[in-house]
Amino acid sequence: MTADSPDESTVACGRDAVISKFRKRFNCHPDFVSIAPGRVNLIGGHVDYNAGLVLPVAVDCHTFVAGAKNDEAGVLAIHSIRENESFVIDLACPVVPAQPNWTNYVRGVVHGFLTRGIELPGLKILIDSTIPSGSGLSSSASLEVAVAGILELAGGVVLEGNEKPRLCQLAEHQFANVPCGIMDQFTVTFAQPGCMMLLDCRNESIEHVPFNHDQLAVAVINTHVRHELSEGEYASRRQRCETVSKTLGLESLRDLTWSMLDRVSDQLDELSVSCAEHVLRENERTLAFVQYMKNEEWARAGEMLYQSHTSLSEKFQVSCAELDELVESARKLGRERGVLGARMTGAGFGGSVIVLVEREKASDVVSGIVETYNEIGAALSRPRASGFIAEPTGGAQVIKFDID
Repeated sequence: MTADSPDESTVACGRDAVISKFRKRFNCHPDFVSIAPGRVNLIGGHVDYNAGLVLPVAVDCHTFVAGAKNDEAGVLAIHSIRENESFVIDLACPVVPAQPNWTNYVRGVVHGFLTRGIELPGLKILIDSTIPSGSGLSSSASLEVAVAGILELAGGVVLEGNEKPRLCQLAEHQFANVPCGIMDQFTVTFAQPGCMMLLDCRNESIEHVPFNHDQLAVAVINTHVRHELSEGEYASRRQRCETVSKTLGLESLRDLTWSMLDRVSDQLDELSVSCAEHVLRENERTLAFVQYMKNEEWARAGEMLYQSHTSLSEKFQVSCAELDELVESARKLGRERGVLGARMTGAGFGGSVIVLVEREKASDVVSGIVETYNEIGAALSRPRASGFIAEPTGGAQVIKFDID
């Protein structure tokens, strides 16, 4: 067996579990396993599709995909443990979007391989995951990259450079109808253990910045709330940003300046202007956050997170009452309880909040925030929140088994 092993202690249990479940379902051992992490974005909200600067980390919850050659050539037989659903892709027919919707993240990746002229054998595929869906931890990109890893091994190819995350991003655009930026797929693919990943979404350059995990931790508090307007509002915000760019003749908002925005603000609606203001400031905050982290100025770094959340809530208007409540709860705990900063992560309208916290106080912070939120929510009939400490982990890996 050969493997790339960024964090065996984290993935071993899930890897062994998916192998066991594969054998039980298909009555054979998998030929390969592909593993891809989730991610949280520390700062740089909603700027990736504006060619901006983002600072995600891959986190130690994963998608596990096991696969083996199928006796039936030209057919992919796929089953998801989480969804408890199966579907089949006939490689002799055009691959198109279909229901249920979660299957389109798989179909889109398969389509990407076929359009590149890559021949795929028949496969049995089983999908398992420890990433909470709808949590803002990018379970979709993780699934796409993990499936792409299986198809690379099965097809005997390696997608070089940035081709794999780009293929996965296009799959999400075309098949899931989500116009996402490049951040999620790039993070899932290229993250390094123990590091934050400063990604310039304009030139696709990456700087791996060490995260001081001896002194700091990132807590993830999941509301388990997902408001129905999320996908449509996400597309709306992206369209507004593109409108501002087109009005100024810019390729993206990365090239925007304050003087430019002042010049056209009377030609735009109020929300479009405030979205553009958020993008400008968020790029500045991201660079400041990185520098503060390098200088070990933890409190100043945390303040950038608070400012980012306020901007996402008030200017970009993609937060919700539940996320705002969690951030305010973290703020009230304050420095004396070890909290440095907090903000929503992901697309918004539900999902999760991240909290930058002193490591030795991290468990108490998670318990305190979750308990307070759930006590208030008991009378509101809303889902109960949960939390965990996210350890920065490495990107996707594949395992090929040498079976006689």
